Amino acid sequence: MVVKFKAAFVFVLLACCLTLAASPATAQTQCGFADSIQFPVDTSAFRLAQDFGAPSPRHQGRFHTGEDWYGGRGSSYGQPVMAAAAGRVTFSSPNGWGRDGGVIIIDHTFRDGTSAYSMYGHITDATGIEFPAVFTCVRPGDVIAAVGDIRPAPHLHFEIRTANPNLPGAGYAWDNPEADGWRRPSKFVLNMQMQLSESFLWRADIADGTGPITPPIQLEDYSLLFLDANRVMRASSDGRILWRAVLQRPAVGLLPSGDSALIAYASGDIQPVNRDGTLGQSWQTGLTFDSPPMPAWGVFLFHTPQNELVALDASGRTALWRLADVPPVQRWVNNQTLLGLMTGTNEMLTISPDGQMLDHASLREPGALSLAPDGGLMAYTRGGLWTIADDGTWALESDVFPQGGRTGALAFDANGTLYLFDGAVMRAYSSDRSALWQSELPDISGTTSLSVEGSILLLTSSAGHIAALQAETGAVCNRGRIWGDWRSRLWQRLNDDGVLRLYVADQIVGLDWSEFLAVCG
Repeated sequence: MVVKFKAAFVFVLLACCLTLAASPATAQTQCGFADSIQFPVDTSAFRLAQDFGAPSPRHQGRFHTGEDWYGGRGSSYGQPVMAAAAGRVTFSSPNGWGRDGGVIIIDHTFRDGTSAYSMYGHITDATGIEFPAVFTCVRPGDVIAAVGDIRPAPHLHFEIRTANPNLPGAGYAWDNPEADGWRRPSKFVLNMQMQLSESFLWRADIADGTGPITPPIQLEDYSLLFLDANRVMRASSDGRILWRAVLQRPAVGLLPSGDSALIAYASGDIQPVNRDGTLGQSWQTGLTFDSPPMPAWGVFLFHTPQNELVALDASGRTALWRLADVPPVQRWVNNQTLLGLMTGTNEMLTISPDGQMLDHASLREPGALSLAPDGGLMAYTRGGLWTIADDGTWALESDVFPQGGRTGALAFDANGTLYLFDGAVMRAYSSDRSALWQSELPDISGTTSLSVEGSILLLTSSAGHIAALQAETGAVCNRGRIWGDWRSRLWQRLNDDGVLRLYVADQIVGLDWSEFLAVCG
């Protein structure tokens, strides 16, 4: 009897142990996949106070492993903190950081098989919100805690990490946080929101966070040749990296050449790159460059470190003219007789095809440039909408238009309808400049680009915003966003294969255009 009792006891104990060991996996299965993701606080009320990776003087220069979200003086404490996505709680303690408040960590699994942990620090249960227990499931938007009353002011510390599911950590690291498994939270959330959308097709992840260095060259099969840090690369039409060619010196741009491209180096050398990634024999132009090429009038314009604008012929071998005292260029557009340049010093320059400076205007902040239906140049600035004549003189189009500025954009359709975006509102005007409609587009940031794609207006920005509106009515078909920041540049192209390709910061994204417009039918 004793032997049987001991055997039974061991069996029951073993079964209990196995059940406990299986609990996390079972709970994860029951929690389901994370099919949506959001920020843990209301971003219209909170602002980013300390960025990911920022060195902290208060912590001996160590790097911040998350983002600090602050709701303003007297407005942060007690505000709800929400679960970013569906998942299983792996750590939960109101005293997880001692006097610096509580910590919750949640494990998320996505349908593509990837997983990540979200961590919430400086939080409290003192307002009556009970922390979820370890191994319990949470849904996106569930209130899991409140912002605590901690130093130097109440705020939420938000992390995304790929390791340490049950260790709060210090919130700071001596080494690069990304190399040790932390991810930039805003970037992760925004990119994952797009990836979980119905219109998402693919993403090519690359290195340079300020890209594109130069607009990519699209080949006839919709593959892209592009520069990324010290590499020239080719991505297939569906975002697969086909090859990488490491460059031994800094490059500033790519020039289209036949069925491939030429690499322009900062040293002034030009070198062919073939479709298979092999490099041809380079040649020296006798110049130095600090900008990507600007194609105009069948030649290539470059800015130099000496603040010159230089025109190279189509072969990339001969300098045709030089123009001195030209600041670095931010935007440009040309017609048959004029080149308009918007500089980084808030100047608008008008230049003739033979390199003569026709006009020089100082602005309060950068503006947008476009071609009018009659081929003329137009500028949309804080001062309004302007027409630029062939001799470079400016004339105010009308005083009925709102101010433009840094985030402004303009475009025309084939009927002469004018579309203006002032940074917050999109407006349409008929060819006689009568107002047709206006549509609010709040929270757009960065340098914007506006184009007319059939019956749709497409607005994109260097901060990663994407918006599609019906050109006839102004109805918003859809909005989305991928990651971008203040340093990023922008390239986008909608092709007849039905894919919108968007290149911002360190990623090229492909979106199904018809799916993105599903709301508009």
